[in-house]
Amino acid sequence: MKKDLGKKVTYLNDLLIADQHKWGQTIGISSKDYNIFLTIAEHPGCTQLFLAKKRRVERSLLTRIINKYSKMGYIERQENEHNKSAYSLYLTDQGKLIAQKIRQRITELNDSLSEAYTETQYKTLLDLLDIAIKQLED
Repeated sequence: MKKDLGKKVTYLNDLLIADQHKWGQTIGISSKDYNIFLTIAEHPGCTQLFLAKKRRVERSLLTRIINKYSKMGYIERQENEHNKSAYSLYLTDQGKLIAQKIRQRITELNDSLSEAYTETQYKTLLDLLDIAIKQLED
């Protein structure tokens, strides 16, 4: 029975990643980078260190991601007022549109999944996922 859980979680993860990857190609963003956009949108002016900790991404990888999307005109760095050796990160107007599209896609996916359940089943699913996340975070 325990093996079944692992297989199902892995399969579900694979399905979600494949769907996100396919959709991400339509807007030119890697599905792995969605959370970068969403975090900067939620915390404008955050530093790369904050972003790396928040998203559990190595700083060297994050620097490459930020450079990529800066060149594309989605993210901009500004000198940090409090720490001259750090930069504050902001989404450009184009970057804000990308974040908005990502949020909309997440809402559509959530709505699609929630339609498969009764309200009680859906709440139970969310509660069980919270338990699994907490267990893995500890």
